[in-house]
Amino acid sequence: MKPFIVHRGKIAVLDWTDVNTDLIIPARYLKRIERTGYGTLLFADKRYEPGGSPSIDAPETHGALNAEFPLNRPESKGATVLVVGKNFGCGSSREHAVWAIAQAGYRVLIAPGKNEGFADIFEGNALNNGLLVIEVPEADWKLIADAGQPGGVEATVDLKTQTIVVHDGRAPEPKVAFEIPETQRQRLLQGLDAISETLQYEPDIRRYEQAASPWLNAVSS
Repeated sequence: MKPFIVHRGKIAVLDWTDVNTDLIIPARYLKRIERTGYGTLLFADKRYEPGGSPSIDAPETHGALNAEFPLNRPESKGATVLVVGKNFGCGSSREHAVWAIAQAGYRVLIAPGKNEGFADIFEGNALNNGLLVIEVPEADWKLIADAGQPGGVEATVDLKTQTIVVHDGRAPEPKVAFEIPETQRQRLLQGLDAISETLQYEPDIRRYEQAASPWLNAVSS
């Protein structure tokens, strides 16, 4: 997993509330067994004109884009910081939703309201896959969202200092503080998921296994 330390990128805004995981990645695409190829499937039922969403087996083949969908607007092209509405990622649990967002190029999601911005399971899946999800007070969220519309404005997200700087031409540039759990922050800074974090202790685990009673090793094998 790629470490997240500091990221600067263009802001895009999708300020819809209660965006569920079936909207983020429709259930039919969960039949795919790969962990790649999901970027073009993000918001497939909104992103493309009716009947133009990709097929399950050919995610790169699709119809015309829906010009009315906010993330299809020219000013949102190439954005990597996505400002979303409250309760983003609600609904059924599917890690594919996080894969689709990350593979579409987004590194950071910003939502309004402490403990209200993201559904719990989605938030956990995001952090475990290196996607930084940030909840900020509504006033700070509005500042960032307003800067992201009509588009072209960038933000720098610094995970070490837990700050967001909005590069909107003002002096001084607006700065917003945020917090995420320290355990998750350290994992992201080091580029570790839960498994790779555990594997850091592999020598200790191996020594324990070698010193364990023979019957215990026989059971575990």
